[in-house]
Amino acid sequence: MEKARILLADDEPTFAEATADLLRREGYEVETAPDGPSAIARVRAAPFDLLISDLEMPGNSDLELVKQVAEESGGLPIIILTGYPSVRSAVACIELPVSAYLVKPVGFEELYSRVTAAVRRFRTYQAMRNTEERLEQWRTELGQRAAVGALADQRGPGVDVFLSLTLRNVMGTLTDLEQLSHALVGRDVGRHACQLINCPRGMQLHEAIKETVRVLEETKGAFKSKTLGDLRRRLELLLDHN
Repeated sequence: MEKARILLADDEPTFAEATADLLRREGYEVETAPDGPSAIARVRAAPFDLLISDLEMPGNSDLELVKQVAEESGGLPIIILTGYPSVRSAVACIELPVSAYLVKPVGFEELYSRVTAAVRRFRTYQAMRNTEERLEQWRTELGQRAAVGALADQRGPGVDVFLSLTLRNVMGTLTDLEQLSHALVGRDVGRHACQLINCPRGMQLHEAIKETVRVLEETKGAFKSKTLGDLRRRLELLLDHN
């Protein structure tokens, strides 16, 4: 699994580099930025799994950086660090995607714990969103092909296209679920990733596979394809074992 990427925005270079080095030793990729404009430029240029931001640095007065990231980054979690805590800033953070509000000096163990939790939640969210998007695309493509009815009239090429579509989406969705399993447990789970098919979001995959089996069953007379028949049986086995 790819290393999680963290952006650390702080105008204290000694603190920023020391903290970045500690996080790198724990397996994270960390970039630093000295102010708000530099941080938002980095967020726009490349994906990150977490933003750690100082509250009082240039370009973040009145939480401009945090508000802008919240609008543009698709739910990127943010950990706020501040040496000057206040009720006003703490309340303002409640309305934003702030995972933690930590007061400097903060112990590394506490920061690391918050970082790990925030990254895991965000990766879980991303994996679920990717799976949902893939399933929706799959349903749309299957619906379009069923509505047009083109496959029944096409001999070899139609079967090949349908088979390619089905295999691509089945394997792609299982890959999404594997990524979700990594995000949920923070480690490899080997062959047990498919157990996630029984989670609430995973049930959508279950229903999509059932729909694919139904379509394959209904069209087997038109295709008369051993390959598609084998695929249907494999999908049925997948459903029976979950």
